[in-house]
Amino acid sequence: MSAFTDALMLRLHAPDGVRDLLFPQGPQRPARIQRLAATLYGLPAADIADVVTVEVVGTRFQRPLFRRRTLTGTRTRTTPDHARTDVAYEGRDTGTPPEWVDMSASLDVTLVLRPRTAKVASLTLGDLGDLGEVTTLAEFEARFRHFDLTGYMARHGLETVEDVRRSSHLLGEITLAEPPPFDPADPGNRRTVRMEIGLLVRDSLDVTGALRAARIVRDLVERDVAYPREVGELEAAAPLAPVLAFPSDAVTASGFTEADLLGFFAAQDVLAIPIPP
Repeated sequence: MSAFTDALMLRLHAPDGVRDLLFPQGPQRPARIQRLAATLYGLPAADIADVVTVEVVGTRFQRPLFRRRTLTGTRTRTTPDHARTDVAYEGRDTGTPPEWVDMSASLDVTLVLRPRTAKVASLTLGDLGDLGEVTTLAEFEARFRHFDLTGYMARHGLETVEDVRRSSHLLGEITLAEPPPFDPADPGNRRTVRMEIGLLVRDSLDVTGALRAARIVRDLVERDVAYPREVGELEAAAPLAPVLAFPSDAVTASGFTEADLLGFFAAQDVLAIPIPP
């Protein structure tokens, strides 16, 4: 182990060490937790507006992850009668060195979610032949802005507005109600979720090697740990979020900018954190 890894483990073991790393003070305070939430959960109907609280409920330093090994074979008996049994055993491959996670942590995080859904105010169904004042295709498109008129006419071999009238298909129009003003203090907009992270500490920055390690860790945990696929309206995407920590001095040595490095890892679902001296 390097001196940097040793020092960071002791720093994270101190009270609030993990919380301060992932939820630091300052204007960008919620950004890291929001990134972890986006890695672990799908939000099909809401956006994360804020992070209220972060509670560290458990940590484990230097956690080994073993690859799985499957053994198959056949057991044959000849007496007193012939019998054949196929045998399969799956377990940890303790003969191969494990992949080490420098620290795994469980967090209970309270998020403020901004809904992206709205209630239906009205639903109207009508026959395309009963268009009344609509006499041209341009008027039709202006009235029904979200209807693919060109595609509809091509699919059904229509050429004129009269053809559309005679097609006798139903057209529905849905009007959504204006959503109420968003209130971040409303308890109904808050959700508390469990987040599991795996911290990989590097004393120098090898982008390829670090990404490979993060991929392996996430894959091993996903194969070995059962987790709920749905948490309320949230869709769980992974059981663990990889977090990469490295000295901020390593950014300069890499020849890349900090923004480029953090953006690259974020696009690969890895939270990268430069650690200042």
